[in-house]
Amino acid sequence: MAGLNDSAMTAAPAAQRGWRRRDLLRGVAAALALAPLRVRGGSSALERRQPMGLKLSCSSLAFSDMSWQAALEEIKKLGFRYAELAMCEGWAHVSPSALTEPEPHGKKIAEFCDRLGMDPIAVHAGFALGDRTQFPGLTVADPAARKTILAHFERVVACARAAEVPLIRVQPGRFLDELPREACIKNATEMLEEMHAMAARRNIALAFENQTASIAEQPADALELLTAVPGLRLDYDISHIVANSISLEQTSELMKHVGHIAVRNAKPGSSNEPVRGGQLSYPIQDFIDAFRAQNVNAYVAVEYYEPAMRDSIPILKKILEHAGVPA
Repeated sequence: MAGLNDSAMTAAPAAQRGWRRRDLLRGVAAALALAPLRVRGGSSALERRQPMGLKLSCSSLAFSDMSWQAALEEIKKLGFRYAELAMCEGWAHVSPSALTEPEPHGKKIAEFCDRLGMDPIAVHAGFALGDRTQFPGLTVADPAARKTILAHFERVVACARAAEVPLIRVQPGRFLDELPREACIKNATEMLEEMHAMAARRNIALAFENQTASIAEQPADALELLTAVPGLRLDYDISHIVANSISLEQTSELMKHVGHIAVRNAKPGSSNEPVRGGQLSYPIQDFIDAFRAQNVNAYVAVEYYEPAMRDSIPILKKILEHAGVPA
């Protein structure tokens, strides 16, 4: 039977083989997507770290001027138990392209967190070739670039699995002037489909961010990606919702897909504001109540990008704890 199937695939037109491959990926990803949910309450670290309800975490991005070990130590000093490690190309801690021994590195992360009494619950992965500020992300059309990004992502998956981290977060890419809108969404969908299948095989969830100026900035576009890749999760960044003057109600259809939440202070036109006067510029309680009403299980990350914004982290932590999100 194997020989007959191989012959049939060889004889099939290239486009048809592509459809079959994508259908197979969808089937694999859909079958594995619920695996992380089924293991809640288990005994392994990966199982224990699956989110139940809303829990507070802290991203290491604001500590990108330090080693990842020093960043985790600072996060621990601020009173967080749950931490998210950035692995962003040319920016934070360890570039995916330099992750040549992913499993040993993941074990180092696990051992270091154990000594600190912390749980690493997400990897924030950023991919780029060349200048990261010019690279379009997952919408890139060049086949060689796409292959390289997938290879780098596979390293991140292996590292996350060795560290027993349950979630990987990525950006979905941006629209390109030289490509039709539909082509950009198609490119990103195909990349996310393959990435989701890779992660799901290792019992790790994948989420993409509703980043400003990305193809997922608008709720309808984010929903299109989520619908196209069953089991894919949304990294719901509240600051981008506020910055783009999107109402909470406009995101209601996204709630069932939320797998991670990120928080900074923000205002219309800016997704990255310091906390002033001990208050946010928007009603955070409305968002927290909406997540709870929809039974969202996710870590709520305090996430600032620059070291200059670090002073806002403890204030934002206190605001979120007051809103009922435990650290």
